[in-house]
Amino acid sequence: MRRVSRLGEVFLAQYTEGVVVIRLASICVAILIAFPTSSFGQEPRRKASAVRPASSTSKVVQGTGVPRPTRPVGRLASARQNPASLLQEAETVAPQPSVTAPSVRSEMILEDEGMIIEDEGAMYVEDGGCSSCGDSGCTSCGADPYAAIGPYGIDICNPTGLGGRRLCICLPNHGWASVDYLGWYQAGMQTPALVTTSPAGTSQAAAGVLPNAQVLYGGNDDILSDTMNGVRVRVGVWSPTRANAGAEGEYFGFSQQTESFDRNSTGSPILARPFYNNITGLQDSELVAFPNVLSGRILVNADSQLASAAVRFRRMLCCTNGCGISAMACSPVQSQSRIDATVGWRYMQLREGLMITEDLISLDTNNPGSFLIQDSFKTFNQFNGAELGFQWLGRRGYWSAETILRVSIGNSMQRLDVAGTTQSPKGNTAVQGGLLAQPGRNIGTYEQEEFAMIPELGGTIGYQLTERLKLNVGYTFLYWSNLIRPGDQIDTTVNTNLMPPVIAGNTFLGPAFEIRETDYWVQGLSVGGEYRW
Repeated sequence: MRRVSRLGEVFLAQYTEGVVVIRLASICVAILIAFPTSSFGQEPRRKASAVRPASSTSKVVQGTGVPRPTRPVGRLASARQNPASLLQEAETVAPQPSVTAPSVRSEMILEDEGMIIEDEGAMYVEDGGCSSCGDSGCTSCGADPYAAIGPYGIDICNPTGLGGRRLCICLPNHGWASVDYLGWYQAGMQTPALVTTSPAGTSQAAAGVLPNAQVLYGGNDDILSDTMNGVRVRVGVWSPTRANAGAEGEYFGFSQQTESFDRNSTGSPILARPFYNNITGLQDSELVAFPNVLSGRILVNADSQLASAAVRFRRMLCCTNGCGISAMACSPVQSQSRIDATVGWRYMQLREGLMITEDLISLDTNNPGSFLIQDSFKTFNQFNGAELGFQWLGRRGYWSAETILRVSIGNSMQRLDVAGTTQSPKGNTAVQGGLLAQPGRNIGTYEQEEFAMIPELGGTIGYQLTERLKLNVGYTFLYWSNLIRPGDQIDTTVNTNLMPPVIAGNTFLGPAFEIRETDYWVQGLSVGGEYRW
């Protein structure tokens, strides 16, 4: 009997100690649930176990992929003031994970732009605020700007609790910045034939004359069609007061693209500039180099520079959240898609020029002399207009895809400068008039304004390198209607009596000069990085 009684006392003592340990463990778990960030500033939300079940009432926190229970903002605030209420609930009600919910990898990166507010370890997600694209799983698209209460239970931007943000500068709850290298191509400039040659032995009257002469430069749309090197910068923020609404600024520009053609001859091979003679009504040419008559050099320089800027407001229309399958990881991963609308303003400008220079020396001892002849055509196009667009973004695990469709409608200001000069001999004062630029014909400055449209199509593939840094590779196509380019303004119809020295009393015989409009496009690839905070 004494042995049995002794065993009973030992069993009772061990049972009592076990109950105490279980109660202490329950209290610790409840404290961790009530205070995700400890008073020592630790942030256990950054990493978790490799795989967790996703509760049907959970939401994914940006950058972790770890489901969190949904908690109303008001309840969270009261819990901070009275944590004992949550301790009691934690002991009596244990959260039950959904049996049918798919597993998600906790290390997957899922950005939920504009949907989450984070302030020193405290993170809040509000229900509602988003039409779900036909999917009932989109319940985390709202954000309460007045719920950014820190670990001490005080909103530093609204300490009085009266609403609004007073005398306080706060960082945006979410923003992004990206820089891309652009390797684009533009539509080549169209020009008539500018430089020709003929076989040795061709008569002086037929040298360089079309259609029998060979075209060395021009006569196609290949000028300035090489790769353009540029950069694009985008910076945007989401509004701290309106959920899922934000603003973005964009700039892209290219270094000046240049192209040149340069030929020098002592007379052989033959070099010439073809034109249509308005006096004779026949094809003709101006010689640059011909045996025993002229030696010379002809230089054609073309340049182009494109730049654009835009400011737009962005509003999320709808989104979906879910779980997809990664073929690479052979496991479930977080997935998301969203559609945004943008409205704003776009500025775009294209500056181009084309200059033709002849440097001639006479080889005829009976008519010595030298000439320096220049024709210059410069254009400037400037667009200003309203922009409307839509943007789709999809993510699956670390990978993302984005498509953009925008159109800008507005006014295109056009300016053309035509100039021509001749020096004879070289070094003397230049007189007005070249070969294709003639006084009374086309020399001067012309300006006009036209309605224009600029549609834009784009696509981007991204890979999340870190929680905040993403690598992007994309494609963009831009089209610009109703602009002017230098090559289209060259009219090869020439009145030879207006070539310096001008024969007095002569005027141009033919139709008046008119500005010729064309369309323009630019397209290419981009590679860069995007940082989000």
